[in-house]
Amino acid sequence: MEQKKAVWERLRTESILRMIGLAGILLLFIVTRMWQLTMLPFGLHADEAGMAYDAWCLSQYGVDRYLKPWPVYLINFGGGQNALYTFVCAILMKIFGYSIWVIRMPAVLFSFLNLFFGMKLAEKLYPGRIFMPFAVGGLITICPCFILAGRFGLESNLMLGMSTVFLYCFAVAVEQGKLLRYVLAGVTGGLLLYTYAPTYLILPLFLILALGYLLFIKRFFLKGWIAMAVPMGILAFPLVLVQIVNLFDLDEFQLGCFTITKLPVYRAAEVEGFAFAKLLRELNSIFIGDGMAYNSVAGFDNLYGITIVFVMLGLMKAVRTCKRREGRFGNMEVLLVILLWFLSVFYFECHIESNVNRTNGIFFSVVVLAVEGMDGLRILCCRFAGSVRRGMEKAAGYGAAILLCGVYLFCFGRFGSYYFGGMYSEETYLLPIFELPVSEALDVIAQDEVLSQKVTWMTGTDIYYAISTLRDPHELRMQVEEWPDNRFENFVVGGLGPVSEECNYIIRDGFEEYCEQLRKMGFTEIRFIRYSLFYKK
Repeated sequence: MEQKKAVWERLRTESILRMIGLAGILLLFIVTRMWQLTMLPFGLHADEAGMAYDAWCLSQYGVDRYLKPWPVYLINFGGGQNALYTFVCAILMKIFGYSIWVIRMPAVLFSFLNLFFGMKLAEKLYPGRIFMPFAVGGLITICPCFILAGRFGLESNLMLGMSTVFLYCFAVAVEQGKLLRYVLAGVTGGLLLYTYAPTYLILPLFLILALGYLLFIKRFFLKGWIAMAVPMGILAFPLVLVQIVNLFDLDEFQLGCFTITKLPVYRAAEVEGFAFAKLLRELNSIFIGDGMAYNSVAGFDNLYGITIVFVMLGLMKAVRTCKRREGRFGNMEVLLVILLWFLSVFYFECHIESNVNRTNGIFFSVVVLAVEGMDGLRILCCRFAGSVRRGMEKAAGYGAAILLCGVYLFCFGRFGSYYFGGMYSEETYLLPIFELPVSEALDVIAQDEVLSQKVTWMTGTDIYYAISTLRDPHELRMQVEEWPDNRFENFVVGGLGPVSEECNYIIRDGFEEYCEQLRKMGFTEIRFIRYSLFYKK
């Protein structure tokens, strides 16, 4: 009776601790992903603005800004843009309408998927150990690279969340051997291809490595792989057609309601041979940053500097502990599957000029390796404490865990106070490749009969004019070549012309000399957030 009571008390304590841990991580996640979401980062990235206008056009008219119905690979500025973010955003805009919040919500949602399925995978990696999933979830929640990727609409960043979903579905399928699970793995793998074009090579490489490993441990299930291949192949087929059209310079065409896109710039040549310099750049992109302030923050490493040590320890521990166990697929095999994904992404990135957003799909596997390293350090501490004094093992383990938790919370405190406290926005204004929507100023002009007849110059480029006006793409005709360069009716975009009392000017902060000249000439100034409208009647 006493033994049963003790077991019950232990289970009750674990349940309470699990609920507290989940609540803490969820609260941190909400704060780090959704607080100041519309203002931080400030403005819109050019690709984010292009995606947003395409999403709005699709939600209202069923075509993108170039009047192409549901392109499986969007044109954007000529070099192409992955479709999944745009399609999800279009659905949200259809339901909730246009807003900066809606534009960035897919990034938040897929960041949550990364957290949820990452912790689910950690439960398989560490069965019966309630704190280990929280270690994985904690790093996903507080490390800078995850926070930054989950706060703005750069479509390639969806690879991070979608790859974690796929890895979970794949691991469960192999573990359970059920056809439906393999079908789900195939669907998620197919959707992964729509997050970022490098997955066209990374995913096949991973599947080849995983197939070889499963054959080696005698866990291969032919019917399951066929069940996975069918939905994955169906989803991949339109993207294969896009490659064929562009590789062989064929005309674009319709596949049902979707457009098989012909791109003005085909970027397959970006994949080159392996180079040691690219390997070093990839390591820098993973652990430190890339110099682009929307991807990484100067002075704060992507995963905090101490993580590098733990990843190295985790790699050694993973290689040592993964042994051949014929017919079995347990926690060690799940770890090796994650390691194979890490190697697949890393190998590909050593063949291109990588940066943080290009390598975003590797970060979950890096976190797993870091947690493996932390677990290895905990084991060493326990053994050392046991050798000094018997019975001290558990206390040493808890002490190591508390110390690590304290170190990471300290690092997060420094980063959070800088990033969310306003210093980041002030020191990086305006972020590279970012500009401001100017909807408020355009509304003022549109509602004034005199101002609307004048030429208006604005510092934002054509896509920021489009996202600010949300005009019908059939009227805007961004694809029509007879428009003068940078001119849309009475609006001249992408720069400032000579000062004239016959013109209006929409100018973002940072052009103080020009603004001062307008003020001296008696122009009326209306201030908005970080930009001004100047006019004279």
